[in-house]
Amino acid sequence: MSNTNEVVNLTKFKTTRELESFGVRDLTSWKEFQEIRSLLFFPVLPTKESVAKRVERLAEIALAEAKKSGTTTVLVSCPPWMMHSLCAELVYHGLTPVVSFTKKTSEDSLSVIDLVVAA
Repeated sequence: MSNTNEVVNLTKFKTTRELESFGVRDLTSWKEFQEIRSLLFFPVLPTKESVAKRVERLAEIALAEAKKSGTTTVLVSCPPWMMHSLCAELVYHGLTPVVSFTKKTSEDSLSVIDLVVAA
């Protein structure tokens, strides 16, 4: 059965309780979560080719997790120069990328207000 309220977490951060309230769920595989962290880490300026390969792999992970959970919504967070290609790849595979809309609640704190479509 499809669970359209769930959102795959395709970020390098573990899901917070606040994000869980919006349906965001961590990956079922710790190994793939660690791989996402690596794919989203850029110690040096990447080439277009290396970004394209990382985007393809991120989409593969998201698609596999979406099939397991029955959802088509994916929370994304990546460098701005990677966002367009990642969102386009997810949409190509029938997934809906979303980002968290946050509001500053204090000097050091943000609160998630909603999840909004990124592409």
